[in-house]
Amino acid sequence: MIKESMLSIWQSTRSLLAQRASIAIFAGLYVLLLAALYGFIAIREATLWQVLLTLLFVALIPLIFFLLQAAIINHARTGRIDWGQALRDSTKLALVALPVIFLGLGIMWLLNRWQRHFPAPQFIPPALDPAGKPVPVKAPLHWPTVLFATSRGLIFGVFLPLLLIHLWVAVAGENLLAFARGGRLFLSRAGQIVARAFAPGSVLIYAVGLIFFALIPYALLFAHLHVPGTKSEFVVFTARIVLVFLFILLGWIITLATFARMNQVFAIEASQPVADGEAIP
Repeated sequence: MIKESMLSIWQSTRSLLAQRASIAIFAGLYVLLLAALYGFIAIREATLWQVLLTLLFVALIPLIFFLLQAAIINHARTGRIDWGQALRDSTKLALVALPVIFLGLGIMWLLNRWQRHFPAPQFIPPALDPAGKPVPVKAPLHWPTVLFATSRGLIFGVFLPLLLIHLWVAVAGENLLAFARGGRLFLSRAGQIVARAFAPGSVLIYAVGLIFFALIPYALLFAHLHVPGTKSEFVVFTARIVLVFLFILLGWIITLATFARMNQVFAIEASQPVADGEAIP
């Protein structure tokens, strides 16, 4: 399992690095996404044109985001980007993301409501010694807070993103109405998607990708480095921002592309006939 997962990641990485034009396109979309996010945050809603510009950014952010995801999946499957297909797939990706978003909001509400029954102990100021200095006191660990924080990290950082990624790669290039139609067949497909999403190999691939598109950028961005001189500090800061940009972009592309390739392999295997000549359902 570990060897196969690492091999899939390596194949996706090698295929991506061999096509620099595609990397430039993905980087351009990513820059547009960041620019739209910055514009939405930076513009103040004071005049009419600023309000209209803010609404424009609100519309552009999900459009660019889902177009980027659809382009990555399309490129991983065909080796090129079909922009017509990518535009159609971006709409499907946005639609299937809504149930996962609502599920996440529901889980967040339940966790917040549940955590209220386990309030953290009130802070007690430390006592002072005869010299007037505070006596160090080791505060007891509040396990409910730790468990709720861990649950949120796993649910919103691992389980829901994995489910969403596999939904994306399953509906991309498919007829969404036909995919969602069929009663028992739809439930069977949904069960297969969930099973693939939380299979050990899938979790391992996501964990490796998480290191590159989340943990390493976080360490680069928030690690404290003492650099003497204003110019040197500016150069180091610029290099850190560029590295954060590259790790997030390449890490996410490789992770999503790996899942897209795996889903394509599963689809081909499922369509192959069995020994008695009948197709696998």
